[in-house]
Amino acid sequence: MKSPRPAPPALGRVIRLCASGALLAAGLALTAAEPRPASSLKTESFDHDPGWEAFNNHIVSKKGAVVKQDFGYSPTHFAGKGRGEMGGKVQRATAPACYADKLAPKTLDDKLSASGSFAITACMSNAGVFFGFFNSHQTGGTGRAIGSLGMDFDFEKKGARLALRMITDGNKSCGTFITPYLPGKYRPTPIKIDGTRYHWTLDYDPKAAGGNGRFTFTLGSDNHPAPPPDTSLPEASQKEALARFPYTTTFSVDLTPEIRKEGATFDRFGLLNGTKAGGTATIFFDELQYNGKTQDFSQDPGWTGEGNRISYENGELAGAHDFGYLRSHLAGGSPGEVGGLMWRSPYAYYADRVGSLSLRGRLEARGSIILAVGAPDSGMMLGWFNSEVKEVLDDKEPLKGRNFIGVSIGGPTRIGHYFLPFCATATGGRVTAKKGPVLKQGKAYPWTFVFDPAANEGRGQMRATLGEESVTVDMRRGQKPDEAVFDRFGLFTIGTGGAQVKVYFDDLQYTASPAQ
Repeated sequence: MKSPRPAPPALGRVIRLCASGALLAAGLALTAAEPRPASSLKTESFDHDPGWEAFNNHIVSKKGAVVKQDFGYSPTHFAGKGRGEMGGKVQRATAPACYADKLAPKTLDDKLSASGSFAITACMSNAGVFFGFFNSHQTGGTGRAIGSLGMDFDFEKKGARLALRMITDGNKSCGTFITPYLPGKYRPTPIKIDGTRYHWTLDYDPKAAGGNGRFTFTLGSDNHPAPPPDTSLPEASQKEALARFPYTTTFSVDLTPEIRKEGATFDRFGLLNGTKAGGTATIFFDELQYNGKTQDFSQDPGWTGEGNRISYENGELAGAHDFGYLRSHLAGGSPGEVGGLMWRSPYAYYADRVGSLSLRGRLEARGSIILAVGAPDSGMMLGWFNSEVKEVLDDKEPLKGRNFIGVSIGGPTRIGHYFLPFCATATGGRVTAKKGPVLKQGKAYPWTFVFDPAANEGRGQMRATLGEESVTVDMRRGQKPDEAVFDRFGLFTIGTGGAQVKVYFDDLQYTASPAQ
């Protein structure tokens, strides 16, 4: 074990260790007035391989997926009436690929407008395409266009779904489904893939919605009329269908003050693939008007293409973990850190052998973190856990049967990735915060986590701090059972399905043995 040393300046001053209390002989809760013996903290700066235990954390895909991008200017006319359009075969893949016009940078303080037509002639399941305004600086693996306003297409073999979204530079989002969407219940694909032409408009007014901004979208087609309502559907599905295309053709979304404040910058207008491994869609766009400019593609416009005519093998397939000790220093400090590419499943970890620790003693950890990539429906855990269970016992409750306390990184698509205190035990259930600090992609933060078993009248309390923000959770009686034991500290994946994160940690200090 290394002796504790001060963290680098970027992390600020190391918090002095507080004394932790001794248990009363009768097992009663500790009082604040009693002296506490110091916790045993271990320091890891990762200037060399720490030799932590690795389980399932490096998975090589048995079969790599070949990516074939083939889109840009095309002399065809599927989407428009005259010869010439843009588009082609667009494959969802980790690496960004685009074909777009360069714009003078625009922000949410500027008025934006666009219109045009599109047609889809073929697609595979799990294909994804974005079209609209976006930022040219895109990170692979995010699954969506960071800093964007436009149409998100999601494909199955028989058709496509469509959503309209605005995503900030910090990866928060707002928007609406244009086609019906009830997760897990009703997800039809009404956008046709037979070459049907669709006409659309998109307008953004920064002064609307009380100055927060509003974007409005319309969608129509000459040969896609609204069919009679399907009365065989459940009532909720019928209601959702009638509120979406083709029964409804005009949609509007008001920005929240938080979204407007975070902001977004757009310097491209055009097509971008979904940045997660997946299938291919053949889609074309024509008759475009955007910010007062008209483009009918009667000739090659000379737009900028990046990765749009290329073939290669993609190794970042779902479930192919690649994390552990690294010689990089993205999170700060000198070379050496832990982290990497993590999917929600299968179960895997990279952790130090500690313990035997329990919820009867104080637990502390601190260090630095950077979320390099955070795709929707992704996340991971950092903290103390029990290594005995090495499989997911229940797909609906992945933490069932486990003991864990620390921080959870993840959250809803509209937010991005929370940094929240979290505790789950085999007998005491689970407790966490509903909201708290949010990790901005690409930004390094100092962080802390403290569990105090004596706080909250002896019921226990967790507190997580990220940068200058923090969140505290009071535990209820029975949520810190005495029999919960932890023998590892580190990173682990937990969940089913989902996408990827690339997250890195450095200069860690953590409780590694019980207080004496």
